[in-house]
Amino acid sequence: MQAFTPLEAGDPERVGPYRIAARLGSGGMGRVYLARSPGGRATAVKVVHEELAEDPAFRRRFGREVAAARRVRGPFTAPVADADPDGDLPWLATGYVPGVPLGRAVAAHGPWPEPSVRALGAGLAEALAAIHHAGVVHRDLKPSNVLLAPDGPRVIDFGISVAADDTRLTTTGAVVGSPGYLPPEQLVGGEAGAAGDVFALGALLVFAATGSGPFGGGLPFNVNYRVVHEDPDLTGLPPELADVAARCLAKDPRRRPEVPDLLAELGRWEAPDGIRGTFSAAGWLPPAVAADVATLRADVLPEEEPTTVTADPELPTVTVGAPPTAVATARLGVPPARPSYAARLRGVVRRRRTAVLAGAGTLVVLALAAGLLLPRVLSGPSGGGGDAGSPAGPTAAARQLSVRELWPSDVDLWQSVAADDKVVGRSQDGRLHALDAGSGDAVWTYDDPDALNFEGVHDGLVVASGRGSGTIHGIALHSGKRVWSVDAEAHAPPGTTWSVYLRVVVTGGTVYVNTMYDLPEGSDDYAAYAVSALDAATGRLKWTRPVQYGLSDALAVADGMLYGGMWDREGSYPYALDADTGEQRWRYPVQEEYGSDVTAVKVSGGTVYAGDSRGDLHAVDARRGTRRWTYAPDLQTAEWLEPIVVADGVVLGGTGDGTGTSGPGDVHAVAAGSGRPLWTAHTDGEPELHGLLDGSVLFSEETGTLHAADVRTGESRAETRLSTGNPDAAVAGDRVYFDGGDGRLHAGRVSLTRG
Repeated sequence: MQAFTPLEAGDPERVGPYRIAARLGSGGMGRVYLARSPGGRATAVKVVHEELAEDPAFRRRFGREVAAARRVRGPFTAPVADADPDGDLPWLATGYVPGVPLGRAVAAHGPWPEPSVRALGAGLAEALAAIHHAGVVHRDLKPSNVLLAPDGPRVIDFGISVAADDTRLTTTGAVVGSPGYLPPEQLVGGEAGAAGDVFALGALLVFAATGSGPFGGGLPFNVNYRVVHEDPDLTGLPPELADVAARCLAKDPRRRPEVPDLLAELGRWEAPDGIRGTFSAAGWLPPAVAADVATLRADVLPEEEPTTVTADPELPTVTVGAPPTAVATARLGVPPARPSYAARLRGVVRRRRTAVLAGAGTLVVLALAAGLLLPRVLSGPSGGGGDAGSPAGPTAAARQLSVRELWPSDVDLWQSVAADDKVVGRSQDGRLHALDAGSGDAVWTYDDPDALNFEGVHDGLVVASGRGSGTIHGIALHSGKRVWSVDAEAHAPPGTTWSVYLRVVVTGGTVYVNTMYDLPEGSDDYAAYAVSALDAATGRLKWTRPVQYGLSDALAVADGMLYGGMWDREGSYPYALDADTGEQRWRYPVQEEYGSDVTAVKVSGGTVYAGDSRGDLHAVDARRGTRRWTYAPDLQTAEWLEPIVVADGVVLGGTGDGTGTSGPGDVHAVAAGSGRPLWTAHTDGEPELHGLLDGSVLFSEETGTLHAADVRTGESRAETRLSTGNPDAAVAGDRVYFDGGDGRLHAGRVSLTRG
């Protein structure tokens, strides 16, 4: 049995003095590798994600966390052995524990007997005692962070812990805590101290004893709600173990047991057959789990001789290890959501762009035949078309796009979003519907006719808004039931009335809205504007920030900051607000004339990429608001369109008229580090980018053609004629959900192959 997987393309050969041998896993902060120390000892090395490494604030926090983790010493922990917070990519190394994660063991062999649960709890309590003694709070104790070794459990992953004397800091870009194991005080915005780790320990006891968490499973939003508002389910626990777990899971952290008392209680318990609940190296695990653990060997390290492939000096160097098993690999995450109900600033209504989101994985959005039924397999010709500068060579001729239909539904959905196992969208009757993603069968209908605009889905919550009233609805994804609704008056500035939502974004437990408000007749200004934040669990207004003059519909949230566009009589500006308070951090002037507009925003790797209505693309430091570079193509009043995509060191985006008239446009590729232009493709209609597939960027145009082009060169072109007009679609993984032109939503599977 192996706890690791082979290296893949792009994995490093060495990290500091450690020779990388295999993959162990990954998380929100970085990827973990199995490595050899200089002396040949097996070591676990965590390497921070590149986008986090470029954030100076994150580096400072990471350095503090490493310093705190170095103080932890205990028999049931995996303390930090080495680290480099100041490296190009920060990393830390711990001793490798050849253990099975608790979650995997329970999933494979079921619930544990009481003596094993008691022994596990005693070991975890002793680990927490060592952690807290060092002034550290773990804050992410969960089944995957508990490894089961022959000589006892190990608590791992102090790389996302925060020193107890600095709990106000949170790890940038990482989710500190997991649904069902986060304590209620943290979910409602309070501090998570040592008592929060006790709460997580109680949840782990229930998980090991029953096979499920004390607050059930399902969508994170629903689990977190139960943690805050409902009692834990302790069904199936022996009485004394249920009593311990119940006290650990108390809503009030002051009522939970102290770790030393908990350790003493678990350690003194003795079963009728004489087996003590306190940890012992012999027989503490259930037999089937012990057999799995015994098959792991720390001295078995794979050997590989990776080859380095160097690309254009402006682009990243790629380290190639073992060849990937998949022929085509989708490598891009979710593109940003489209504007919700956009209005041209200064009173001109602009077109609504389709919202495209997915629950997880890569999005590859395809537009399919408006007015035509999709054939069983739809394939297009290779090469040619659309880009006068694109060479037609053997590579281009060998590529082909195809879509295989999976099912048609009985309803037609627009603005469809694929999330979890459902597809959600708005039908022509103005109501929201959810379909089963696997079959196309109807799951639920949200009948409130006021929810005309479908804004998006995040963490189990569907968000919609009323076009006439401005009421925002929070709807449970699994049931279609209303969770909350909030009238626009809740965030309207005094003396104004709601006019239109320029953009609604739901992410990280918050709904952010850019809003335009009407002023009384006779006012000097045309309208008033504000950015507001609503709690996604309750709809409660967190904060609202009036903005002088105007807001654009561009909006993005990343690393605790809110980024968008504003304008006044002297120019236009990308801006940054604190996502928790609305306090302005910076604004950066991109145009010095009245009438320009920031039309697209993307945040990646510590840089804000902001495209404007004059055709320029600006790269701005995400924390300081200082200029990095500006790309100014030779365009005439063409504006940047959402989404902007950043991948493999390349920024990709489309430009067009922006009025929805299906006029011509361009796709641009520039080096992310310098703004140097790499290639441009001309399109007959306005382009829409959809992500990357097998090293190619996919983009469609409003006239109905889908294109694929090499992300770095623009070559290897392939295309498929999909429709005669502007379609509407969404994708999760390789599943495509689209309007077939026959009044029904269709699902298909997309592939990009070489002939």
